[in-house]
Amino acid sequence: MDAVQQRFGGRTLAVATMHGKERVIGPALCAVLPLAGFAAIPDLDTDRFGAFSGEVERTHDPRTAALHKARHGAERSGMDLVIASEGSFVPYPPAPFLTCDEEWLVLYDARDGRHWAHRHVTLETMAGGEECRTMEQVRAFAQRIGFPSHGLVLKPQERWREGDAVIKGVEDRDALEVHAARIIGAHGTVWAECDLRAMLNPTRMAVIRATAERFAQELARCCPACGEPHFAITEAVPGLPCGLCGMPTRSTLFHLRNCGRCGHSAQEPREDARVSEDPQYCDHCNP
Repeated sequence: MDAVQQRFGGRTLAVATMHGKERVIGPALCAVLPLAGFAAIPDLDTDRFGAFSGEVERTHDPRTAALHKARHGAERSGMDLVIASEGSFVPYPPAPFLTCDEEWLVLYDARDGRHWAHRHVTLETMAGGEECRTMEQVRAFAQRIGFPSHGLVLKPQERWREGDAVIKGVEDRDALEVHAARIIGAHGTVWAECDLRAMLNPTRMAVIRATAERFAQELARCCPACGEPHFAITEAVPGLPCGLCGMPTRSTLFHLRNCGRCGHSAQEPREDARVSEDPQYCDHCNP
């Protein structure tokens, strides 16, 4: 019996979520791993670890927050194989004027305390907010963020303060008109923002699905040295040579896989098999 079958064979995956993420996470892992099935953990408050709308501040980094969610899910449900996710919408490091979605998935095995994590960053986002003084501004913002397929959050100001009303999950135009007009009437402005909870943000839900699919593939790959599941890519090593001058560029030369158990590592070539970079991306040819 290989390590993947031994670890995951016949077990039920519990998904620690209150936002419908089991709909994409469960099928993605069950399609690759020998699991018996999946189920969301009922009556689980994952917002206690942080809320996008600001009422609960996240006090841990995203990976740690996801691990806490998974452990909490195991404690509350009695399930011993629990997965949780945590997302952040932050400036994209190579181009800080752009917003990226950073998603973490953490799988926790309560039988022995082991856990595995996967990170995925993408510019495919539907996020952001705007201060609006008129209903025309509210309607224009709603149109830009894909309302009503993407839900809205309405509140008096961007940064939540104790006592502020927060209207989440605005999904129809009548509700948008009523709630936004009321807040503008009371405060002079309304802060409208994209609801980032997965069940009301199909763009984010698609990213979570992609993250889960990648995670499943990584979990199913075993270390050639010790056989442990999750022989995963941990680093993209730069240095792809310029096709004109041959100097190393900042583009990826190869990926590095590592085993979290025994520390074994191995190089993996680029998926596209490219051996040189376009000179326009070379700091020597195009400084």
